[in-house]
Amino acid sequence: MDAGKTDRHILVVEDDSELVLVLVQVLEQEGYRVSAASRRVEALDLLRRGGVDLIVADSVLRGGNGDDIAKVAGEREVPVIMISGEPERIARWRGGPTPFLEKPFRAAALVQLVARLLA
Repeated sequence: MDAGKTDRHILVVEDDSELVLVLVQVLEQEGYRVSAASRRVEALDLLRRGGVDLIVADSVLRGGNGDDIAKVAGEREVPVIMISGEPERIARWRGGPTPFLEKPFRAAALVQLVARLLA
């Protein structure tokens, strides 16, 4: 485990509690500190407090969507990985600078993308 990774804080924003558990476990096994938020408001609050190095956010959340999270993260120069199972949302992100993963995705793909963005 890379000691430098433990200094990196990843915020997972997902309202599917089973997927949150998997994402947190995968990222913690890689040595990252991980927090999770299930609602957009909670995620924005954590982001505004600072100390977040990267966000993994679902593009569709109960009570809102991940677009606002990506916008605030961009203003703070925090990289974002959007995840979605909705092809039309993914198509919208394809042309932009925000990386995305289409559900279902392999844990290895997430780990590689996180490592690249935090390098």
